[in-house]
Amino acid sequence: MIKIKDLQYSVNGKSILEDINLEIPDGSFAAIIGPNGAGKSTLIKLLLGLIELKEGSITIDDMPQRRWLKEHSFGYLPQREEYDRLFPATALDIVLMGISGSLPLGKRCNASHKARAREVMSLCGIEDKCDDQIGNLSGGEFQRLLLARAVITDSNYLILDEPEAGIDRPGVTSFFKLLKLLNEQGKTIITVSHDLHTLSEYCSFLICLNKRLHCHDKTELVNADIIHKTFGEGVRLIEKDY
Repeated sequence: MIKIKDLQYSVNGKSILEDINLEIPDGSFAAIIGPNGAGKSTLIKLLLGLIELKEGSITIDDMPQRRWLKEHSFGYLPQREEYDRLFPATALDIVLMGISGSLPLGKRCNASHKARAREVMSLCGIEDKCDDQIGNLSGGEFQRLLLARAVITDSNYLILDEPEAGIDRPGVTSFFKLLKLLNEQGKTIITVSHDLHTLSEYCSFLICLNKRLHCHDKTELVNADIIHKTFGEGVRLIEKDY
């Protein structure tokens, strides 16, 4: 379980996050939604330890965050990660990056590591892309590749920052079905997204954020009032027509 208590964050006197108190239970498929500039990516970076937490506390599995990070890691898919698609690297090379950082200095990935990488790529539906150059992958295939790199860490937690960026609608649906499968296999997933309809279909826990929390409970509890508080009165909630 992840517990965030009394979290505040500001930059040069400008408040970015205020009074954040949140618990994300184990096994959740949690989504963070909110307008641009709401503090979503900042909250993720604080959770990952990428920026320093100065006010409040974060506890992971009943351990202070900093101590937990010394012994564990998150599987992480960052927002709009850029690669030189002409760089001569295969898909398998990118997935192996997920474990190379945990190897002793000077040690290279061996056959067992490569077998594990192929296994994870199969789970992510790109087993036939192992030897492909990254420049030959589609946007959806590349996102699955980065997800495989996150999954191979064997962390119980996967954190994704707008993973649907650059993927067409069928690809988004396929990607979230994969995330749901990983969730059902025991991963706690936290994703930042703008796609409320997709999230309401696949996620079990919704976090509405605009500097402050306006809702953090199961998706069926989110209504027009909560959406207006989060995004402003100019946003209209449209029901999906099945």
